[in-house]
Amino acid sequence: MNHSSETNGEGSNSSVSSDNNTNGSGTTKDTNSETTKSQDNTPKTQQQLDDEAAAEAKKKRAGPKRRKVTHACVYCRRSHMTCDDGRPCQRCIKRNIGHMCHDEPKPSQVASATAQQSTSAASSTTGSAATNTGQQQQQLVHGLQQQQQLQNNLGNIQLYGFNNQLAALPVTPLTFASEHMGNEFTVISDFLESLGGDQQSVFQDTAMPVNTTEKFFITAADPSDGTNEDRLTQVINAKFEAGFLKPYNYVNGYSRLQKYMDSNMSNISRQRILNVMGTFRPAFRTVAQSLTDIDLVLVEEAFERLLLDYDRVFSSMGIPACLWRRTGEIYKGNKEFANLVNVPLEMLREGRLCIYELMAEESAVNYWEKYGNIAFDAGQKAVLTSCLLKNPDPDNQNVISCCFSFTIRRDKYNIPTVIVGNFLPVSLG
Repeated sequence: MNHSSETNGEGSNSSVSSDNNTNGSGTTKDTNSETTKSQDNTPKTQQQLDDEAAAEAKKKRAGPKRRKVTHACVYCRRSHMTCDDGRPCQRCIKRNIGHMCHDEPKPSQVASATAQQSTSAASSTTGSAATNTGQQQQQLVHGLQQQQQLQNNLGNIQLYGFNNQLAALPVTPLTFASEHMGNEFTVISDFLESLGGDQQSVFQDTAMPVNTTEKFFITAADPSDGTNEDRLTQVINAKFEAGFLKPYNYVNGYSRLQKYMDSNMSNISRQRILNVMGTFRPAFRTVAQSLTDIDLVLVEEAFERLLLDYDRVFSSMGIPACLWRRTGEIYKGNKEFANLVNVPLEMLREGRLCIYELMAEESAVNYWEKYGNIAFDAGQKAVLTSCLLKNPDPDNQNVISCCFSFTIRRDKYNIPTVIVGNFLPVSLG
């Protein structure tokens, strides 16, 4: 009984206190509402406005926080941004670089990998040192054997008849960089030594190795880097080595001239022509000594371009004209000249006829004398004279009197390359 009364007493006391609190809180609410009304009427300061804006922004950002990871990807780490465990991470996916998202290796992993590589390299070097020493010795012995074999082959060339073939050729001075120029000079010298004998062709075409041909096609299809001039020079050199470009064989031209002189000229006329060659031989030797086969190939290409230029010139002029090489072979003429000497126009191509074959004997000697006097004189290039033209047929004895002028076109080495002649028929009646 006492216990229950005490409980009731406590309950009554608590209800009394709650009433008091209720009354107190009601009084407090009334006071706060009055204070709020008074604060609403008071203007807010700038600091209060900033605090309220910060509080609202913090409420908007409220949400589940991103869990930090111990190791960020490369791009989040560089940007000092929070990363996640996914690979690719959400930040890289939003930036559209998910395919590039990866972890940067830890310094400890890099150090251990480097140590393993150095250890394996040291072991392989130690293991192969003895093997390399043995291989170097074998290569040295093999190289000495190849060198000895090469010397033996060079010493035994005469066993295969190579020297016998060279014995039939004119002796080429060792000071000439090009065999072609040396042979031409030798033929001129032979002319001066003897008035008789036939000069045979000293060149024989040799089969070019297949590898040089393949090298040319590869070079032409894919030249190395460089300027246009460098690439063109490289292609020309490869084409020359493959045998597709060759210098012109002037030796055959001198042989043809000698045969014609032996058959159609007197000894006095032959001697006069040979004296002319003795006049310009020293100048020719001075220039020709330093020329290489590549230089002569480039000269031949310039000659071909010159022929194309004179196609247009000859077709537009009504004067009989033709052009020939320094040995006399005609390589181009117009239809007026073909009609003048009564030969087909096709005969004035590719050296089928020579200019001295279309001249009377005295006119041919006169041409060679005037040509020899200015051939290597850079200050003179044109001569005006007269001549008697004829048909190459020996049975045709008719001659045509002409006023004749010729101009010498030289290459960049001052050697006559093309002689251009113009002929004006003169009536003798």
